[in-house]
Amino acid sequence: MTTSPTCIIAYTSEDERYDSVRKAALDTARASEARLILYDIDAAQMFAAPLPTSWSGEDSGETFGDRLTADDLERAGRHQLAEQVREACEAGVEAFGWLPEKKGADAMAEYADLQHADLIIMPAAMEEPGLFDRLRGNTVEKAVEATDRPIALVDDDGEVRYA
Repeated sequence: MTTSPTCIIAYTSEDERYDSVRKAALDTARASEARLILYDIDAAQMFAAPLPTSWSGEDSGETFGDRLTADDLERAGRHQLAEQVREACEAGVEAFGWLPEKKGADAMAEYADLQHADLIIMPAAMEEPGLFDRLRGNTVEKAVEATDRPIALVDDDGEVRYA
């Protein structure tokens, strides 16, 4: 990558699986003064939307934008992700979260386009995903095919390299 990113989308989850990805994304965002959007890959479920909808009846009067603040995430019942966003904000980064409705690289690439992201940060383990991730199209290979944006891969030790 030749220029500093201005908007970074990074994989996260509500557990510690992607802590090294989140830390690398936070460090990169802080160093480049970029906006950081934590993309909760576990939010997409087969039979339920991650945010209340007009059909759900739950807080149907409330609408959520295309980036979620820590307060938005709390209202949506996503305390762990809200804490991750708060942690990034406290570190001096303009940070948000996102709860995708669909899994897979296509959905992530579409969201990166919407946000004008210029860097996507993913776990290196997705280069050799398990069966379910392969079936869902949740792989580095699919991400590279779905977007022309740079993709950084982070291993469990925090080492970063580009796909």
